[in-house]
Amino acid sequence: MSRMPYPDVSTLPELTQKMLAGSPLNIVRMGAHASPAIFQATGQMSYACVDPENIPPRWREAAILRVGWLSHSEYELHHHRSLARAAGLTDEEVAALEERAYSRLDPVLAAIAAFTDETVLLVSASDETLERLRAQISEQMVINLVLCIGLYMSMARLIGVGRLEIDDIPLTALATGVDKPGSSGS
Repeated sequence: MSRMPYPDVSTLPELTQKMLAGSPLNIVRMGAHASPAIFQATGQMSYACVDPENIPPRWREAAILRVGWLSHSEYELHHHRSLARAAGLTDEEVAALEERAYSRLDPVLAAIAAFTDETVLLVSASDETLERLRAQISEQMVINLVLCIGLYMSMARLIGVGRLEIDDIPLTALATGVDKPGSSGS
């Protein structure tokens, strides 16, 4: 059981209720305790991180898996192992990420994994690790990854502080947003 009760949906603002209706996950339910502005901004940031135009899904899931393992977040790993496979990561790549056996990964995934590790554990990646990543991906993608890593670190802390129960069924796809211009959501 979680350490804090989930909010009574009927008492929440209309937009928060709408957002909850689209995602019954425990983390979203607990996050609804936040002020509407923070809850909505977090949702928008989440949608931006999962948009493949902003971060390719394989790269995103490699980083999120590393955040999950480093944060000891079984909740995140429960969902993102299946999402990583849906994004095209193989069982061998997922195992290499878990075991920190980055030599078994392609150079881009290896650079992302090492960068994520240092960003989570040391706050700032070393010059060498950053340069190795910048040699593989654009500076825009580096910054997008930093922000995605930070978002999932925040989610891991919300999960940990709330001791959220793991949802019964792991996700196999992520929504890319309901309020994205030109989109009806997915």
